[in-house]
Amino acid sequence: METESLGREPQRREPRAGQTVLAPAAAELAPSGQVGSLHRLSDPALSELGLEDFLDELLVRVRDALAVDTVAILLLDEESQQLVARAAKGVEEEVEQEVRIPIGQGFAGRIAAERVAIFIADVDHADILNPILREKGIRSLLGVPLIVEGDLIGVLHVGSLKPRTFGERDLALLQVAAARAAPGIERARLFSALEHEHRVAMALQRSLLPKQLPDIVGVEAAARYLPASDEVGGDWYDVFELGRGRVGIAIGDVVGHGVGAAALMGQLRTALHAFASEGHGPGRTLELVDRYVNTMPQYAMATASYCVLEPETGVLRVASAGHMPSIIVANGSTRVVSIEPAPPLGAFPYASSQETETSLRSGEILVLYTDGLVERRRISLSDSIEALLAAVSGATSAERACQLAFENMVGLESLRDDVAIVALKNCEVPELLELRLLAEPRVLADIRRMLRRWLRARGAGDQETSDMTLAVSEACANAIEHAYSPAPAKFNLRASAQAREVTIVVSDAGDWRSPRGQDRGRGLAIIDTVMDEVQVSSSELGTEVSMRRTLGR
Repeated sequence: METESLGREPQRREPRAGQTVLAPAAAELAPSGQVGSLHRLSDPALSELGLEDFLDELLVRVRDALAVDTVAILLLDEESQQLVARAAKGVEEEVEQEVRIPIGQGFAGRIAAERVAIFIADVDHADILNPILREKGIRSLLGVPLIVEGDLIGVLHVGSLKPRTFGERDLALLQVAAARAAPGIERARLFSALEHEHRVAMALQRSLLPKQLPDIVGVEAAARYLPASDEVGGDWYDVFELGRGRVGIAIGDVVGHGVGAAALMGQLRTALHAFASEGHGPGRTLELVDRYVNTMPQYAMATASYCVLEPETGVLRVASAGHMPSIIVANGSTRVVSIEPAPPLGAFPYASSQETETSLRSGEILVLYTDGLVERRRISLSDSIEALLAAVSGATSAERACQLAFENMVGLESLRDDVAIVALKNCEVPELLELRLLAEPRVLADIRRMLRRWLRARGAGDQETSDMTLAVSEACANAIEHAYSPAPAKFNLRASAQAREVTIVVSDAGDWRSPRGQDRGRGLAIIDTVMDEVQVSSSELGTEVSMRRTLGR
């Protein structure tokens, strides 16, 4: 098969069986009433439609104007150099069966290759490649090329179930339709492509954000994300556990929009998490991420803020790379964390990042956010941040802080930029500690951290805290190992204090087994040694270990 490049001169017009090449018709040949109906294609509302809706509306109008039985549009697939049936009225099977016509072959292929109008008086005796037209009883056809700024984009053709002579008036009408349709199709294709990219970017963005925040004993976390109306950006956040009971909280904003920004966001979030997991502090972590950004082959830049909290002591270390200042909510008041930010990630090679140490006491909430939350037209950034401080001042939980920020700072109008916010509350140590925990060994570290905080708040000394934490850890380990089968289960821990007497109860709903092996079954002996009183009771409902110790004895 020989086909021509679309940029070359049209092929020499050779006779084809049953095909008649028509010279271009003057638009004034068409009856004024019909031309008027076709001018409806200039309706501004059509330009707002996606490709599917545009094509559907277009074909209905062309069919009505020309009083034909079928109308179809085939669009050019530049990679394969084929015309692909994209929309049809009357013979929808063309689209359903994805009919493809090579450029230069058959009826539609010749229209595309030579960029001429072609009339077929009798389909049964003509050179056409599409068998569906014959199967459906189409007798006569008229087709014209769809051209935008000199480039072919497809073919528009109409057909009749009865023999019909399509003359100059019909050709003039179809040419008017094609002239109106081609730019509209191109515009709708661009619109649909942008819409598709927006959906892909949004899906990518959401897939790269945490599906859920970790459940960490002693802290409470919440977050919100809202994409921009037009283009998804690269806003992201993260909360994760670090060694020795510390918690990392990060937020960032990639410069740019679309799929590229969302993909870069995923890379930066992963890099920061990896460097943080190696034990680096906030400042050094951001410096390493900055080095990583500067090694990327493509230009990239982003702002970020990273904090590390030690819940037991309340020590909070903060570093920023050109990001919005963090906020702390404490007992109805708010304050901005004062810090000297480093340049944005990727802005300069070998930038250094300072680290600031402050505190997040029990009951206080740390709030991090992206600039989309506070940047507004004709409103200074300082005024917007003051408004945010006022908005979240009444928050008593991380979830409420995010909710108040969105309710007061995100308006009803379309968002020009993404908005992300993440909040972390250092929970107050309760008078009565009640935990329901998964019967898995990994929870033991969380139990020890939370119990240490609770005992210190009750006035326990270092040795007392160490002894009782060891005893409770052994009781919990016994519940995890002995009380359950491998199937998922939970157990309870309850700690209370009256005057100087501390009572801690570990209970489960399983059946304890006898110790296995020569070096097993010493947990109860350890508990007896460090506690004043220990009681173990078992029933059909499970096993309960009650431990008591008087502080300061």
